[in-house]
Amino acid sequence: MIYTTYAPLCIGLVSVETFGTECHGERVVLTLTGHENEVNSVAYSPDGHVIASGSTDGTVRIWDTRSGEELISPLGSNASPVNSVAFSPNGRSLAVGAESKDVLIWDILVPQKSPRRLCGHSMNISSVTFSPDGLFLASASTDQTIRFWRTETGQQINVMQGHVRLINTVVFSPAGDILASGSDDRTIRSWRSITGESVGLPLSGHNGGILSLSFSSDDATLASGSEDCDIRLWKLQDGECIAILRGHSGRVLSVQFSPDGMTLASAAQDRSVRIWSLQQDAEEPPSIVLEGASPVYSVTFSPNGLYVASGAQDSTVRIWDVASHQHAAQPTQTYGSKVWAVDVSADGGFIVSGSDECSVRIWSTSTGGQMLPPLLGHTVCVFSVATSTDGRLIASASGDRTVRLWNAQTGDAIGEPLQGHEEEIRTIAFSSNSQWLVSGSDDRTVRLWNVATNSSASIGPLSCNGWVLAVAFSPDNRLVAAGDYDGMIYLWDRGSGQLAHDPLYANEQFIQSIAFSTAGTHLVSGGKDRIGRVWDISKGRQTLALEGHNDSICSIRWSPINQLIGTGSDDCTVRLWNAVTGAQLAILHGHSDAVISVAFTPNGQSIVSGSWDSTIRVWDVNEALLQLPDNGDDIATALKFARLENGWLLSRSGALLLWVPPKYRAYLDLPSCTVLVAERRVVITSGKNLHCGDNWKACWREKLVT
Repeated sequence: MIYTTYAPLCIGLVSVETFGTECHGERVVLTLTGHENEVNSVAYSPDGHVIASGSTDGTVRIWDTRSGEELISPLGSNASPVNSVAFSPNGRSLAVGAESKDVLIWDILVPQKSPRRLCGHSMNISSVTFSPDGLFLASASTDQTIRFWRTETGQQINVMQGHVRLINTVVFSPAGDILASGSDDRTIRSWRSITGESVGLPLSGHNGGILSLSFSSDDATLASGSEDCDIRLWKLQDGECIAILRGHSGRVLSVQFSPDGMTLASAAQDRSVRIWSLQQDAEEPPSIVLEGASPVYSVTFSPNGLYVASGAQDSTVRIWDVASHQHAAQPTQTYGSKVWAVDVSADGGFIVSGSDECSVRIWSTSTGGQMLPPLLGHTVCVFSVATSTDGRLIASASGDRTVRLWNAQTGDAIGEPLQGHEEEIRTIAFSSNSQWLVSGSDDRTVRLWNVATNSSASIGPLSCNGWVLAVAFSPDNRLVAAGDYDGMIYLWDRGSGQLAHDPLYANEQFIQSIAFSTAGTHLVSGGKDRIGRVWDISKGRQTLALEGHNDSICSIRWSPINQLIGTGSDDCTVRLWNAVTGAQLAILHGHSDAVISVAFTPNGQSIVSGSWDSTIRVWDVNEALLQLPDNGDDIATALKFARLENGWLLSRSGALLLWVPPKYRAYLDLPSCTVLVAERRVVITSGKNLHCGDNWKACWREKLVT
């Protein structure tokens, strides 16, 4: 508002262009703040003038949708986290499901009055819902039961049992005669609301627990959101799954049909709300992506269908305009979760990444565009990825204790997952001839795998003292190296499985990454003590120390053609080092969280970094090594070559140029960064006569200065 009002009256201002954020800016109507913890549930009143929100902070808040102000003091639930809120059809009563085991019903017109309590559940209440006529209330619980209550008296009418794991959601059909419930047992069950009898067979097909359900207004379709990141649409007449909506990269925590049944809103752990257009002739319904700042737990349409309200982990309630610009946004093919690993193909054409969202993704090195749909199969985050030197295969390792192989061209899974490790697998690497794969695990073992047979090798498992966090093959494939949590680096003969050298010891600090030199004579390691160490293998001693990082070194790589070493660190920087002298040559600023993985392109011209800030960056090595002179008073040029540090854009000499708001920092286009894979991109530009300093009067157009 301030910028829109005053920017036309000023000259010499910095210009900020955003790509991928415009829809976010245009669509957020209100952001409601006041909760002190995540907002688990939101509900519109029947007239659309009020929103109720329930939070882990143990309160329910009532908001005016036009002003954003709270209408009454927060309603308490005895400090018990609130999981679900629901308005009665007449808008007078509010039902609350909390972890206190009781269902609470407040009279909104007399909020100071104590709520009525419906007692019967033995564990947390996960979901509450009123019948369409308001006469009845249903509640679902982690005690694996659904209970059916008479609203006026609080009398318990039925207890419905059948699910074998906790129940996450329960909803009434529009006619009110049927209840549907979703459970962690991966099934959806239907019940006759009055009698409590089960109706038909359970609906199954999801590969994860059912977290949310919604009936269409015509009573013909049921939507389900699941831990498997998918949304399924079910034909109620015969229980057939008629569509699977894919696009979210995190657990789908909430789904709701619009009042007219033409669109579906969904909220997910990937920090997004999606609005799906349900055209019957569309094979893949398009969706509008509304991107928030944190995982979104709940979503609901306004009664007129023009707005959507959402509750999120960042303690906010947001109201979004979904009536306009229906064509403006398409699914953003980027990450909404931590990036754990990156690698580059042998021809340099694509980047492979693994993340918290349990998938493997493939990106164009030159454009950052996604080249294939996500490779799905892992059930826990992907800690490590690797590409074979023949360009055919991708390998991924996960916390689900498996290694998976994928066809690099098609994305198809190859064979069954490789199993054998007893704990999370942290690291993998291909041999240079693509015949072998090595993996390291929290079970303190290193395993070798035969790629051709997709099976465990006859050698091993090889044992370490601590968790194995890093593995590598020597360039000639003769040696297998591993670094562990106890600060030891082991070197085995691949053919015999016997130690080829005495272990190298790194000052009692855990080893997080290792890499061989191109000649195979040296090894470089990085870990908790912030120092990169170069080792002479034949002599078994350290020859160089790379000192400069301010926090743990998470990833370290030797350039394939240059005498360079690249590192990524918890201090949010990528650094380049002279592999002969140990001198620090460049610091690449831009990531706003730990740089957990780095990899050089085969020609050594670029280094790729993956970060917990959910972005991947490709950096031009030669440009990064250029030592540009300080630009003095030329502010425009200084901005062009500025670095980001502690929220400030700094000149080469360290002069403060511009403060960057936190939400933009991970997405800035910065010097040396040629490609940014992110949810959005922010470009800072400047025109002529840019002003610097605290004299705001100099920015006013001449005719306005008095």
